[in-house]
Amino acid sequence: MADRIAVVTGATGTLGTALVRLLADRGIDVLAVSRSGEMPGVGEVAGIAADLGDDRAIERIREALPPGDLAMAVHGIGLPGSPGVMDVDPGMLATAVDLKAGGFLRLVHAVSDRFAPHSRLVAIGGHLGIEPSEHAPLAGVANAALANLVRQLVRPIGAQGASVHLIAPGPFDSPRVDALLAAKAAGEGISIEDMRARTLAEYPAGRLPSAQDVAGVIVDLLAPHADAQHGATIFLDAGARRGIF
Repeated sequence: MADRIAVVTGATGTLGTALVRLLADRGIDVLAVSRSGEMPGVGEVAGIAADLGDDRAIERIREALPPGDLAMAVHGIGLPGSPGVMDVDPGMLATAVDLKAGGFLRLVHAVSDRFAPHSRLVAIGGHLGIEPSEHAPLAGVANAALANLVRQLVRPIGAQGASVHLIAPGPFDSPRVDALLAAKAAGEGISIEDMRARTLAEYPAGRLPSAQDVAGVIVDLLAPHADAQHGATIFLDAGARRGIF
């Protein structure tokens, strides 16, 4: 039986590290990709520096792939914080879309010759793509573009026996979410503590999901029956969102 491999971008982030650990625990050889080239140190077999906003990342990832068939490739890079929509530099919108949507397409190209039955291509988006906030213009625009791209990939990816998935976790406990809450609190003129309390009040369990919660759902896509979720957006907001999607 051929070895199974996985690629995780944004591998040194909170979610990326949790994903690398879980995939390695499944006996999968993980290539950890980050802009710095640092390795999370949780079981990956290799780590490289690559900027997913640059086409050169395609060849860098392709050359660094361990031997084996692709089990999963996850595009998990986060975006920097920004001012509100009236103050953000318009050029940052294009950069954000290139990192999220363009970066995912670059990752797909990098691993396309390793597809096998049930290979999973996973993009990490977010609810702001369909539920915009003027406090987070980069995430809103980039995640909307990413969702559109995932739907475009359904037929070509499916024709190769693989599947593509969009994960929209909503906020989960991480330094990045802390920074977003701080920016939103500043924009509304309230304390960070009050903003966190108001956010947690939206969650029936009274807590945000953890990175381990989100990573566990993603790794569960390795099961063959996850073929039925091809092209789907999986919302992991723990009941906070009440819209019908």
